[in-house]
Amino acid sequence: MRSMTVKEARDSFDRMLEAAKREGVVLRDGTVDAAVVVSPEEYARLRQSRAERLLKAMDRVAAEAAANGLTEEKLAELLKQPD
Repeated sequence: MRSMTVKEARDSFDRMLEAAKREGVVLRDGTVDAAVVVSPEEYARLRQSRAERLLKAMDRVAAEAAANGLTEEKLAELLKQPD
């Protein structure tokens, strides 16, 4: 992934955009990473990966809850809002 300062990105937006399409660009503001610009395909891949990790974590929690005796009925009772 390429790195550019915010000023460089602003001064040569077209070059930054082309680099982002190929490899992604980290924009630095002084010594701090301010943003990352990636292609739509890379963004979609990252979102998909995150969603898959979340689903796996949810499955693990559900399995642990079931192993500890949590049923749909008990869960509904726990989630009931007081009137």
